[in-house]
Amino acid sequence: MDCTVTREGNVIVLSAFGRLDGFGAEKADDLLRSSLHEGDRAVVIDMSGVDFMSSAGLRFFQSLYITMKERNGRVAVAGVGEYVHKIFAMGGFLRVIEEYPDLAAALADLQPTGAGAEEASGVFTDLGGAGAILRYAGSLRAVYAGPFSEQEITAVPVPVGGYMVGVGAAAPDMEAAAPLVGEMLCIGGTAYTMPADGNLTPDYILPEHLEAGHITLASAFRAGIDGRFSAQLTLAADGPDGIALQEIAEKIAGHLSETDPGYTGIFSFLLRGAARGVCSADIRSSLLEAHRASGDAGKAQPHSMYFGMRPGALAAERVIATDIEPRYDGETLIAFGYVIDRARAESVFDPAVLEALFYTRPGAPASSLFIYASGAVYTRVPFVEPGVLEEGVVTALKEGEFSALHHLLPITKLRSATVGIAPVTRIERV
Repeated sequence: MDCTVTREGNVIVLSAFGRLDGFGAEKADDLLRSSLHEGDRAVVIDMSGVDFMSSAGLRFFQSLYITMKERNGRVAVAGVGEYVHKIFAMGGFLRVIEEYPDLAAALADLQPTGAGAEEASGVFTDLGGAGAILRYAGSLRAVYAGPFSEQEITAVPVPVGGYMVGVGAAAPDMEAAAPLVGEMLCIGGTAYTMPADGNLTPDYILPEHLEAGHITLASAFRAGIDGRFSAQLTLAADGPDGIALQEIAEKIAGHLSETDPGYTGIFSFLLRGAARGVCSADIRSSLLEAHRASGDAGKAQPHSMYFGMRPGALAAERVIATDIEPRYDGETLIAFGYVIDRARAESVFDPAVLEALFYTRPGAPASSLFIYASGAVYTRVPFVEPGVLEEGVVTALKEGEFSALHHLLPITKLRSATVGIAPVTRIERV
């Protein structure tokens, strides 16, 4: 028994060939489950190549039907032969599973259902509550542009509750952690890190292991919020290309400008969504070494036009791995970060305070908003209804499989997202 899985728009197509017996059903189920993303609501099984189906095959369809019913989705079969049709009819399955003469007919009918989730418009919900405090340590500008040294790296207090984003690393002690600080994200007490050891491989530390006191979590910069999410945005892309993180931030900023008289130009956000394509810029190797090299280059005398870094380049740029090829389509993305409308924020906060919270990356598209966010990618996440945020995050962490960690570029796109919004009214350095 052979089978393949493809995607036609937002419809999953499993094409089966041979016997859908105990072995074949197990193989088909494993392949389909590994390909089923959280937001998928339409599946068609192309049966034109199946010449035998047993009770085990029927059980596969029963399990698939239950899964899709939980999502208010649809299951269809196409190209069913005469013999297999008799087995379906005998089991009574054709009363709940839709049948089509061929794959083309199935896709013509199912694709509008599969695309339906991406036709919804964004909906804001007021959750109540006061504004949040953005607390930070270190300087993001120093991390990327300098000056930067070991003195900028401090220990992160534990337990690490709530949400935090920054540049950090886990190690036995501060000395060991300092050269490894890279992308860092903390969600509900779990710390995700990507050590700057050249491997671009994510790691994570569970709350109980951090609290045991044997692991040091250090940061060159970190920011988190004290307060609740006072609003929520539930949205889906208008089409198959997805909606960019930049567009989501602009939508939120526009909403706050119109509805919140005390909006300062800064908000923090927690996002749970189905990725269309993650684009990233991750710290690959030691920031300390990069800044030392930058300092040495500045002291040296250039002997050719090719000496040193290009004008305007960040000191850390040589150790950043940028990937604008979209990845993780359909997987679950849990992201946290903050957004600054500099023009508005500088009229409220001391510019010297804001300086530690943003940097300008050479070559980045001009934008009125600065977005700083990292995201954890999870696979095999059970279905959660749109609009369910923090409970959905817990579901992903407990039942999904952690796959990747990235510092998100604004061009990262999502199929759909639920976003908790915390307007920032105060900034405090810790």
